[in-house]
Amino acid sequence: MSRLKALSHPLRLQILLVLDVLDEARTSDLASELGAAANKVSYHLSILEAGGFINKRVGADARETWWSVDEEKMNPPQPDPAERDSEDSRAASYAILEYLRSLVPDVTDEEKNQFVMLGVVFLTPDQRKDLANRLSELYDEIRGLSDTNRLSGDGALYALGAQLLPARPDQR
Repeated sequence: MSRLKALSHPLRLQILLVLDVLDEARTSDLASELGAAANKVSYHLSILEAGGFINKRVGADARETWWSVDEEKMNPPQPDPAERDSEDSRAASYAILEYLRSLVPDVTDEEKNQFVMLGVVFLTPDQRKDLANRLSELYDEIRGLSDTNRLSGDGALYALGAQLLPARPDQR
């Protein structure tokens, strides 16, 4: 199975988001968190595993399976520039963007301070670099808050995504 196909379903993207926050979870935990049937979640977990995105660990009870994100494959420490510009990488980014766009009518609620911002912007190379640095700093801050809240049992689970990619191939 191609890695791109493994990312082509909204539930699989949601599973990855939840696993990223929880670090490790059982199928039943994921089903409960996502409000989906356990057999459906199990099916999508097997596809993500085949695509190399997640790891499987058998618990103390052989009937218990624990899942976690494969950090090396999801967040390589030294990204290869050739791989970053590959067709699979761009296609996966577009699949994630389309999934987020599909949530916009259901998610945007100004009273609850939840929203999705998607659009195309015109930036100079210096502006793009500055914005990328600021977004990276903000993301690090948000991950720190998330880790603290998860450990203390505070807060609720939210999906967070940001992309700053060239809109056309001639801009790479």
